[in-house]
Amino acid sequence: MPEIIPCGNEEVDRQFGGGLPFPTLMLIEGEHGTGKSALTAQFMKGYLDAGKKVLCITENTVKEYIENMKAITFNFSSAFLRNNLTIMPLHMYGVKWNREQAAYLLPVIGKYIGNSFREHNCIIIDSLSLLTMFSEPGKILEFFTQCKYLVSRGMNIVITVHPEDISPDLRMRIKGGVDVYFKLGISNIIGREIKTLKIVKLIGANENTDSGFGFNVDMLFGIKIIPVSEANV
Repeated sequence: MPEIIPCGNEEVDRQFGGGLPFPTLMLIEGEHGTGKSALTAQFMKGYLDAGKKVLCITENTVKEYIENMKAITFNFSSAFLRNNLTIMPLHMYGVKWNREQAAYLLPVIGKYIGNSFREHNCIIIDSLSLLTMFSEPGKILEFFTQCKYLVSRGMNIVITVHPEDISPDLRMRIKGGVDVYFKLGISNIIGREIKTLKIVKLIGANENTDSGFGFNVDMLFGIKIIPVSEANV
């Protein structure tokens, strides 16, 4: 049975029946502005609090990522300075990826996370967009197969993805192979925008999980759950 790790937010943990299964291969899908980065930051806080070593692969620079997360109450500076958190930026100053170069990104990242197995318990990729932009479907499937193998050996992997990053047919095949699949969206309730999370798949969790919930990202309190009756998930 997987370990259940609280994410450090009691309201969010309650929706998942106490926490998230670990190790697991998790895919979080959502349009821009639906809270993917905030949600992964909340999960990362839980992993770090549980003593896990985390590698975060992001489209931001190290400074940008830490400052952006501070703005929504997640302070990862201490974990970063103590080497419990490694931040790997995909964008490098002055570098413009062409189609041929970008096609190699996904295999290179796959090899990198495979080699980092001894240094990290958890990998977070936020997001997959740059990696899949010019990747062939076969290479994307190979990457997810490798992720499944790493999870079977005890590594936790969380990946955020924009709906347009992967074709619908390929997404269906990937969905069948992941352990956890969350779909984020936005609902308008009486003129008020609410972010929503639908639990499509959650293997290894406790039984008393909800099917989804509404939430907002508060600049002072982080993620705040909105009652289902209001969010209409």
